[in-house]
Amino acid sequence: MKEQYDHDFIDRLRAECDIVAVISDYVSLQKKGRNYWGCCPFHQEKTPSFSVAAEKGFFYCFGCQTGGDIFYFLMKVEQISFIDAVKLLAQKMNISLPERQQSEYDKQRARELAILYRVNELAGNFFHACLTKTAHGKQALEYLSNRGIDQNVIREFQLGYAPPQWDKLSQALRQRGVLEEHLLQAGLAVSRSQGGVYDRFRQRIMFPIRDVRGRIIAFGGRVLEKSQPKYLNSPDTILFNKRNVLYGFHNSYKYIKETGQAIVVEGYLDLITAYSAGVKNIVASLGTAFTQEQAKQLLKLGQEIVFAYDSDAAGQNATLRALTIVRRLGAKIRIVSLPDGKDPDEYIRKHGVDEFRGQVTNALLLMDYQMKRVLEAVDTASLEGKIAAVSQIVPVLADLDNAVEMNGYISRLSEILAIDETAIRSELSKYLRLSKKDKNVIPGQTSSVHLVSSPVNNASSTAEKQLIRLMLDDPGLIPQIQPRLLPEDFQHPHRWELIQLLVDAYNKGENLPTVLTPLLSEQAHIELSGIMVMESKVDDPLRIADDCLRFLRLSRLKDLYEKHRLQAIEFERIGDSRSLQELAESQRIKDEISKLYQ
Repeated sequence: MKEQYDHDFIDRLRAECDIVAVISDYVSLQKKGRNYWGCCPFHQEKTPSFSVAAEKGFFYCFGCQTGGDIFYFLMKVEQISFIDAVKLLAQKMNISLPERQQSEYDKQRARELAILYRVNELAGNFFHACLTKTAHGKQALEYLSNRGIDQNVIREFQLGYAPPQWDKLSQALRQRGVLEEHLLQAGLAVSRSQGGVYDRFRQRIMFPIRDVRGRIIAFGGRVLEKSQPKYLNSPDTILFNKRNVLYGFHNSYKYIKETGQAIVVEGYLDLITAYSAGVKNIVASLGTAFTQEQAKQLLKLGQEIVFAYDSDAAGQNATLRALTIVRRLGAKIRIVSLPDGKDPDEYIRKHGVDEFRGQVTNALLLMDYQMKRVLEAVDTASLEGKIAAVSQIVPVLADLDNAVEMNGYISRLSEILAIDETAIRSELSKYLRLSKKDKNVIPGQTSSVHLVSSPVNNASSTAEKQLIRLMLDDPGLIPQIQPRLLPEDFQHPHRWELIQLLVDAYNKGENLPTVLTPLLSEQAHIELSGIMVMESKVDDPLRIADDCLRFLRLSRLKDLYEKHRLQAIEFERIGDSRSLQELAESQRIKDEISKLYQ
């Protein structure tokens, strides 16, 4: 999408924009040092951690680790596309937009989308009318009424009913000029083997699925009887991909943004019941596995995601599958465990919305939830139970990417099971070796067993950032630094991505850092933003750069030395002759470390 406007025009907007003035329309900023500070608009906070570097044209929040240039800010705060952010910034700066030429493909695509939006809107109106104005919908209305869903809710969510006839919708829409091919493309009809089409949805309560702009892009249908499948969703179309869509998101996104928290439920009725009762910061995952794409949408609005899936075994397993998707995206995850095996819809109708809110407030953190499930499932009074508990919890511990958090849970587990921490650490170390998991505290660096109890290497992180900032502030350092740069010395993959692009841009004679922003991944863009708002004033940049490079090399070699040393000890303990090879390698690394100190 970025190519739809000329790069020169985009660069002009970025260069001439007063980022402080634009962001001040959304955030109250005060100057402190060289930067401007305020409370972040993307998460709730009382102490300002949102920083704007006016000279560099970047913002960064040290609280939720969100950052970028002025376009990214407008995209995130207004929930708009890049093109719309360009238009909005040009409007704020009173600069006329250049005319854009649309290709024939783009024009045809726009026509196809417009047709399918119209077809879905007509279908939504048809289903709604069948529910509220015909005898076909009488049973469905009674069902919804018994579930506590009144006419106001039916109207707000435009609920409908698909009649039992095979082609009632298809006939009605054809009379409105809709072609069979468009019914098929929208996923509303299915081809007959002998020609013609029949309706995909029949004898079901219908739930329109909308995009963030409120346009109907698909439907979900629920049977009234016990036939299968209980729920049926539209197939994937050019408008709809269930991996990217959350039911109710267009209603709830402003409430998620206000609270910094999203509650995720499984089903349509779970959401409708909770939303109608006043729990507005809620979405549903369409009864399917929660995806990374869905998680990223929510994390743009807030850092906390609370899962309130069904509390039966299937619901809990679905929750755990969802959590593996979200774990490494930086979300704060909590789990609601509703008693009595209820889903949120049933629980709210039986106990009331205040009780449900209390369950959300007391929701467990992810690791606590997983430990609780394991400890409830085994008899921890017996030795066999303790062994079973440790063996089941160790893989969960191994998924943690923070050593401080890992050590805390090891200590807690040791206390609960009344066994020595050393035994748990030994099992964890064994698991990490056998599974060859990369469990460094900072993603992207090969781990070693001793890191199970090592602190986070903040010094290496600081050195990486300082080196990048030096290269940005003084590109003339790059030719002197480049020959000494090794990817294995960098713990953070996105910082190495920045290094590579910096060197490449310099060698091409391009301007830094603005040339980087269209090329970076989202995480690398955030990293760049955090680096750009750092206070940086050094007297001897080349000496500092040399110190950073040497420190990073030493850190890597020391970790490598410790890995081989411990491996040699382990091999020697079990009588494996490979201990000699490991000792020789550890000595070679030690000699290399000594040379760096000379």
